[in-house]
Amino acid sequence: MNRIPFWSWICLVMLSLPAWAQQERRAAAVDPVEAAHLENSLSAEQLEALLGQKADLLYANGKSEVGIEVKSFLLSKQQPDRFRSIEVLLADGKKSRKIPAQQIFQLNVGDAVYMMALLPTQKYYVLIDLAKRDQVVNDRLKAAQQRIWEPISPADQEKYVAEGKEFLQKVQTHFVRLPMQFTETNFFLILSDMPAAQLAPYIRQLDLMCDSLGQAFGFPPGHNVWRGKAVFVIFVRSEDFIEFESEFMKYAANSMVAQGLCHHEADGRVTVSAYRGDNPEHFGGLLVHETAHGYMHRYRSTVFIPSWLNEGIADWITGIAVPSCKTTVHRQKEAVLLLKREGSIGRTFYTTSRIEPKQYGVASSMVHLLAQRPELFRLFFNGIKEGLTWQDSLMRAYGMTPEQLTSAYGAAIGVPNLTN
Repeated sequence: MNRIPFWSWICLVMLSLPAWAQQERRAAAVDPVEAAHLENSLSAEQLEALLGQKADLLYANGKSEVGIEVKSFLLSKQQPDRFRSIEVLLADGKKSRKIPAQQIFQLNVGDAVYMMALLPTQKYYVLIDLAKRDQVVNDRLKAAQQRIWEPISPADQEKYVAEGKEFLQKVQTHFVRLPMQFTETNFFLILSDMPAAQLAPYIRQLDLMCDSLGQAFGFPPGHNVWRGKAVFVIFVRSEDFIEFESEFMKYAANSMVAQGLCHHEADGRVTVSAYRGDNPEHFGGLLVHETAHGYMHRYRSTVFIPSWLNEGIADWITGIAVPSCKTTVHRQKEAVLLLKREGSIGRTFYTTSRIEPKQYGVASSMVHLLAQRPELFRLFFNGIKEGLTWQDSLMRAYGMTPEQLTSAYGAAIGVPNLTN
């Protein structure tokens, strides 16, 4: 089909932004991502104060360097609050090393934590003061009776993992008639009566989902977002799945139509349950989809994500982590046909607490378009989790209203007059 390039359309929209939106951006920034980064970045004077300080480095590849000394920054001559590399003295006190900024994820100086952030149009980096940023976010969330998820100490993580294992032991005792086997990975506690050889590929897909979402949301490799570890209970038969939901999750059996469910609690616990069914590819996609809901619950804060975006991300990441599952592609194709017939995404698409199954393809393909610019998508998603309305976060990141998003999406899929 003929498509208007999505980002060409957005550039036209950006030119027509109202004056108030333009004024909100930092004068030094020509990009919304840069404006957001500069709000809480260190000044030139604060960077200079780091020289000679002992620090720990966390690299973008997940490796770390402990006890280095900050020697210098390769600064911009015009704007000395940004840089392209850091020279450090290694812990042995003898060797120095110049490290490109793009290789660094985080710099810890005493109790202070600074995150590396790229200014995309300038190709320079700044250091974000995470304590300053989080204080602003906490104040905003507190007013909405929400909060940032607090960091979990290693001791508490061990306690929560033990609680998850204790829960699964109770489940295993209840289903003593089934060959339930326990598996533990870096991120998951899994109890299932599926043969181990059948279960293994699904576990690999879940690990890939964690890595993919971590990259999309800006976590370092290997970051554990869960409270302890996510708990999975997976059955072969639907009858056992329904029994588990009724007995342990207090979910009414007579209303059960799902093949899998994600339960996420106010204290941060995440439990995913499912049964295998007859389609292995669909089952793999289902596990990733439901786990993605739990991941978004545990990401950054307790703020809920609107249904269209929540389901859209869950289906979008399924297509990445489980390419053999064609559910997402099928839904997207069906969505285009539906929109061409009806000319509207639905009056309540953006506002409903639960989008309709026929709208999943709309949601995931809309997320796919938004994610073409990962840094903007991260800014958009983070803004919601940091207490902005999704409409305000959309405007900050992409310079669009919901109506303009609908029009841009319609133009991209060949339905130029699409409406809400």
